[in-house]
This record gives sequence, structure tokens and C-alpha cells, in this order.
Amino acid sequence: MVVWSHMFFSERLFCQVCNLQPPVPDLQEIVDNDFRAKMTKIHSAQNVSDAQCAIMEASDQLSMLGSLWHIQTLEDRDNLVESATKFFTENRLRDSLEQFKEGLECLGLLPLMQKHPELFKEVFMYEEKPLLAEDISALFKAELSTVGSNRRVVESRTICFWRDWLIEVEEGTAYPLALERILGFVSGSTAIPRLGFPVEPKLEFLHPQENEPAKTFPEANTCSIVLRLPVHQSYELFRECMESGILQSPTFGVM
Repeated sequence: MVVWSHMFFSERLFCQVCNLQPPVPDLQEIVDNDFRAKMTKIHSAQNVSDAQCAIMEASDQLSMLGSLWHIQTLEDRDNLVESATKFFTENRLRDSLEQFKEGLECLGLLPLMQKHPELFKEVFMYEEKPLLAEDISALFKAELSTVGSNRRVVESRTICFWRDWLIEVEEGTAYPLALERILGFVSGSTAIPRLGFPVEPKLEFLHPQENEPAKTFPEANTCSIVLRLPVHQSYELFRECMESGILQSPTFGVM
């Protein structure tokens, strides 16, 4: 299975690379557990006195970050926490960021990213989106027989079954089967890569062969990303065989 690892930018890193305004620093971005706990204690203090005590506990680290000062209001507390968090997540990594940007510039990517950030955001930033039936349906190109042939009629009917079944799976009526399981059966991946698969996924059909028993369950080849659909007279039988075949298949669905 191919591992797709291009969507690794955080929103902050992407904004810094593209010269955009980064989001307000978040305490959860502090990877140092001890320092994050101290900042959380300061931030959650209910009054100035408690906040001052919490600040003293973190005084050594805050002093190194240049964020140690006397507070008189809870607003001062919030400004201190924001300053310390921003330094931890941005300022202390400035040299590393510049080296990273130099590497992107050597590849010719940096000027393009800064000119068209909205396009590159889809490539470099992960955004979890639910897999939809129409996504899978549009993904596969059907290998169809000659127009007007008996096989073409059967294939057209099977494609209708296939699309209706995907909608049922999306709606949850085929529980415990999910669209991710179907995609994994065919490709070994439970998500469609942003840059697409290395080969175009295809639909083929398991027509009965002379002197051979008819194949009733789906077959898949994860290397070439080919899904072979069984051909049945009724939608009910098609659905039953698809669900049974995929749920009982090995991890990658190669049959």
C-alpha cells in the first residue's frame, strides 16, 4: 500500500510559509507537557492572585521566553499566556522555518505557494472530510462492452445497482459496512489521496464464462485498483453478495 504523506502542514506552519496571518496561539500546540500544564494553570486561574502564583511557578521558563512580567488584571494574564505561547510555537522556531522555506524555494514551490495559497492549502493541509458515495462512484472508470451488446445491457444494469448500493452504504443501511471499507477492499486505502491514486481505478464485470461456474462475489486487485463487480438479475442479490464478499474478504480485498 502506498503511504501518502504530503498533508503534514499545520495551519500555523502553512500561514508562516505563505506569509499569511497565523491563527491565535493555542495552548494545545505546546509540545512540552510540563510547560503546557503550567500555562494552562495560569490561563485557567479565576483571579489575579491565583494567576500570579501560577506565574511564579513558571517564572524560570517564562523568563527565558521573555514573557515574565507583573500582571494586574486577568486581561494581563491572557496577554502573558498568548505571548509565551506565541514565542514557543513561532519565535523559537524562526531559524528552522527559514531553512524550511529555503528548501521550498530551491524546489520552486515557495513563490507559487505564496502566490496561490488557496490552491496549495488543499494539498499540504489535512482536512478531514467524510467519504461520500458520489466520491467513490466518480472515482472508477467502467470498462464497458460494445454499445448494443447483451453484455453492455447487463453492465449498465450492474452500474445502476452499484451506485444505488453505495448510497445505501453512505446512509448507514448496510451497517457495519462503510464506504471506507469498500475503498479499502479495492485500493488498500480508506481515503482518496488528494493527488489521486497512482493509477486510474477501474470497474470490470464478472460475466459468466463458458464451462465455468458463475462468480457471485466481488473481486479486487489493490495493485492496479480494479474492482470486478458480479452481475446479478436483481438488486437484492447484488447487494447481498457485495456486502458478504467485502465483509468476509482479507484485509486488502485481493481475491
